[in-house]
Amino acid sequence: MARRKEHTHDEIRAMATAAVLQHLAVEPLDSLSLRKVAQVVGYVPSTLVNLFGSYQGLLLAVAELTLDQLYQRLASNAQVSQAYDSNPLEAMANAYQQFAFEQPRAFQLIFELKATDEQGLSEHHARLIAQLFALIESCLGELLPELSGEQRLLASRALWGGVHGLVCLALDDKLFAPGISIEEAIRHHIAVQLKGLGYHKEALCC
Repeated sequence: MARRKEHTHDEIRAMATAAVLQHLAVEPLDSLSLRKVAQVVGYVPSTLVNLFGSYQGLLLAVAELTLDQLYQRLASNAQVSQAYDSNPLEAMANAYQQFAFEQPRAFQLIFELKATDEQGLSEHHARLIAQLFALIESCLGELLPELSGEQRLLASRALWGGVHGLVCLALDDKLFAPGISIEEAIRHHIAVQLKGLGYHKEALCC
């Protein structure tokens, strides 16, 4: 075990979240435990409990880190797509599914975790979720400026809920659409949603 004070609290937090992500890159979550993470970082489990509140708190911290990485990926793709005058929603959806397939267990961790009644979601966690949806709402506002704030809010959830559902089905190999790629399915979904909202710049595919 590492000597007390050998690392700062922030360093131990970073080491612990990195250890979880490294594990998820090759093994499922149910084969991990607080004790195993503590062994990897060289501290006793009680040190991690003091820093994260609980094992669940550690996993929520990992989910926050993954959410931030996901946001950076989507924001970058949206910016590039606008430079090439392509649909930023499609660019973000493609980035979303690519991220999910690159890091499937970390991606699933975001949506499988539930905050405890005692801890709840941190303000940082809630802010990360909000900024992801803000990207989608912003794109909808540019494509459909006539939509009210409430309409953008509802449309963003409906549109992205479909994207997320398609990605999760594809991750589990349950899309059951021979000859149709996840990219095609996502493109069609977005086109249908935008057409229903009154956007007709591009013809509906398929």
